[in-house]
Amino acid sequence: MKYIYRILLNYKFKLALIYFYVIIIELLYLTEPYILGKTIDGLIKSNYHWLFVFFIIEFLAIIFMYKRMVYDTKIYTSIYNKIVLGYLKNDKTSDSSSKIARTDMAHSLIDFFENHVHYYIMSIISIIGSLYFIFLEHVKTGFLMLISIIPILLIVKFFYKRISKATRIGNSHYEQKFSIMDSNDDLKIDTFFKRRRKVVIHQSTLQGKNWTSLFSSKTIFLIAALIIFTNKNINLTQGEAIAMYSYIDKFLLSLLSIPVGMEMFARMKDVINRLKENK
Repeated sequence: MKYIYRILLNYKFKLALIYFYVIIIELLYLTEPYILGKTIDGLIKSNYHWLFVFFIIEFLAIIFMYKRMVYDTKIYTSIYNKIVLGYLKNDKTSDSSSKIARTDMAHSLIDFFENHVHYYIMSIISIIGSLYFIFLEHVKTGFLMLISIIPILLIVKFFYKRISKATRIGNSHYEQKFSIMDSNDDLKIDTFFKRRRKVVIHQSTLQGKNWTSLFSSKTIFLIAALIIFTNKNINLTQGEAIAMYSYIDKFLLSLLSIPVGMEMFARMKDVINRLKENK
């Protein structure tokens, strides 16, 4: 929608500053496992140099996180108000039930910028950065991590269309809620909430199957990576083992941003289409 694009363009520099904070925070946390490993190996030998470095990294991350959290709430609430007021100003034909539901659903647009974009930025940095440190430490484990991307993509492809369809059905049903509640018809209200329960259960079942498959794949590759990395590695220090585990786990968890992104894309697409209906 053009008016949404105009609103976002007006806030482009403020959004860029928020995302800059997010990038700095994630880069700081990306170095955490490496520095933690060095800190542990140093403490074993009574060397406190890396402990000081670890403290500085954590302190800076906390400062930037605080600045981002205080600043972004002001910006995102302002954007949401402008989007909702713009929609209400232009939609003169929808009934009150649809308008209320769509203004509620419009919050998912703000949620995308406030939570999902942050998450995607962190995930991209985490995927690339973790893979770098894994390859730096053990090449075979790095190639195994690359292979782990394939089953994640296959699982996403299998469930995406089903989840997208369930999202459309759920939103269409939700739009009826307020008009049915205003009808004061006990039978309609009872039927609505029974139907709503079935819709939610269906969505939850799909999500359950999706995430069970994803976490099963993650667990298998995590165990396989640890076996490959530790096999005959007699010179492995405690710090190196902990750092490597952290990067392997961080990489695999970050891959789960792929299904999260596809689900959010389906939700946003449906909400935007509903907001555009009366433009």
